[in-house]
Amino acid sequence: MTMNKHLAAVYVVAACILGCKEPAANKDSQQTGAAPPPTTDTMMTIADTIEPTQVASWQSFEAFEGKYIAETGMLQKEPLKSRIKALLEKEKQDPLFAERFDVTPPVELENEVLYNQGCRRHYCGADEAALAVDMRRDVVYIGIAVNGVVKLFSERSDSAFPEKLRRWKMKFPSMN
Repeated sequence: MTMNKHLAAVYVVAACILGCKEPAANKDSQQTGAAPPPTTDTMMTIADTIEPTQVASWQSFEAFEGKYIAETGMLQKEPLKSRIKALLEKEKQDPLFAERFDVTPPVELENEVLYNQGCRRHYCGADEAALAVDMRRDVVYIGIAVNGVVKLFSERSDSAFPEKLRRWKMKFPSMN
């Protein structure tokens, strides 16, 4: 009787080992390039509430400090170009912004905030624009003056405008 118990135990162990072994790959499926069937996932899926955002690297923009926007083409470089477009497109301000960088000082970089301002040739003081990029917080800010009336824009409805942009806005009497 003990022998029957040992024999039964050997059969159970053998069945477990053979049952857990992966099936041999079919040579025909390997030759035709067919993918093996997917394994079954026993985990229940739950909608993830975290939405990752890709943070753009502004490090390459640090090289623009002290240079003029016209010579660097900074406004046409990604990710700045697409983010300006997205920010101003809904307000239909996109063409107004770019044309206001005819006359500009060199680009400034202070405390990880990239800043520049400009105006339309022969209309400085009335038709201007300013750009600030907080590279640490990854937020783009824009100011546009049309006939001396200023509108400020920011990504994510951020109201913590950089100091230089706030000072730029103060030079227009209609917005003080």
